[in-house]
Amino acid sequence: WQWVCKGGKHNKLLLMAHFFSHAQHDCGAGSCHPALGDLLQGRSKRLTASSTCGMSSPQKYCIIGYLEAEEKCFLCDSRYPYNPYTQHNSHTVENVITAFEPERKKKWWQSENGIDHVSIRLDLETLFQFSHLILTFKTFRPAAMLVERSTDFGQTWKVFRYFAHDCAASFPNISTGPAKSVGDVVCDSRYSDIEPSTEGEVRSRVSLDPSFEIENPYVPYIQDLITLTNLRINFTKLHTLGDALLGRRHSDPLEKYYYAIYEMVVRGSCFCNGHASQCDSMQNLRGDVFHQSGMVSCLCWHYCGVSKATGTRHVDNSSCNCNSHSSRCHFDMAVYQASGGVSGGVCEDCQDNTTGQHCDTCKPSFYQDPLKAISDPRPSCSCDPAGTLPGAVCESRTEPALGTVAGRCPCKDNVEGARCDKCKANYYGLSSSDPLGCQRK
Repeated sequence: WQWVCKGGKHNKLLLMAHFFSHAQHDCGAGSCHPALGDLLQGRSKRLTASSTCGMSSPQKYCIIGYLEAEEKCFLCDSRYPYNPYTQHNSHTVENVITAFEPERKKKWWQSENGIDHVSIRLDLETLFQFSHLILTFKTFRPAAMLVERSTDFGQTWKVFRYFAHDCAASFPNISTGPAKSVGDVVCDSRYSDIEPSTEGEVRSRVSLDPSFEIENPYVPYIQDLITLTNLRINFTKLHTLGDALLGRRHSDPLEKYYYAIYEMVVRGSCFCNGHASQCDSMQNLRGDVFHQSGMVSCLCWHYCGVSKATGTRHVDNSSCNCNSHSSRCHFDMAVYQASGGVSGGVCEDCQDNTTGQHCDTCKPSFYQDPLKAISDPRPSCSCDPAGTLPGAVCESRTEPALGTVAGRCPCKDNVEGARCDKCKANYYGLSSSDPLGCQRK
């Protein structure tokens, strides 16, 4: 992982490494990937904060000036949503989502006063590729913070970067940066200074070591580096200015210290294992952002399947190759790797008495005429399992000398008929539990 934190106004977004650089729409030419977007768009209900000012009642907070006389105080009242036509005093976490408004800096998220440990969490509905994170602070950037992610919907978490003004004091067991190899977790002390006092940015992006050649970025190891279902940003220490600026006129000097963020952007794309350039719940808004928040489904090109952990299925019979016997399939990573990266599609619910990865073999006791294509929906026989010998298959060819007839079922002793579905004369009670099939009258 490579991180870049800068103060001041937004700079152009950093170019993504390797396969994140841009969406590839020509899937027929090789692997392809959906366009990057802001994963917060349309997901305000999935974004939460552990602390927000004024949630139960109005809370006083102050803005620090260079001189004590310049300090101004306000009320935060987040009991109601932000409304641009009323007082701008609601500072709930959804305010950090980019709205492309000309006066976007009139709203922000703000924590309660004087609390060091505060977190913001994004819970996605499925597995996504993570590109980078951008935070624009209204106040000082934190003196210490860490960012972690989950790939199993919050059951387990992994830290992928620490930030601290003093790494040794805040995170004593973590080595200092820069990262030397793929997946290194380090503490970076360069970007947690108290300056700038406002509009300081923290930017992070995925950057795989250029010396690490990626032949298949969808193997589990690489997936573990680039994917997430949840993102959590943990602020662990506030920056304060010390006793010199603790206002003597204020009963609570901590009214000046809190976390506040103008804007948060989580860039990424739906995860389709390199087999789709679009997702069916993604809309292009201003070129690159997600707009809807429903379940994400990859519109697969190379195979019929799903992105890991989505639980959704997609139909593409030609590339999944279910031989016209199924309209459903799923992606299996082990199958994909075993095929040398050709296909990971496994057909589901095979019809017409077929089975197998591609619905390409007959179930036990069923026979496909060798003169017909495997896609033919009509098997040559359909043996009754109650009267057919267990595990037996139809006779595969007609040989008068051997007394065989193609498609004839092998019946139990007391059963007859082409399908082994009738008791012989003087027998009754066809039953699958009867080893002879029927009982004597």
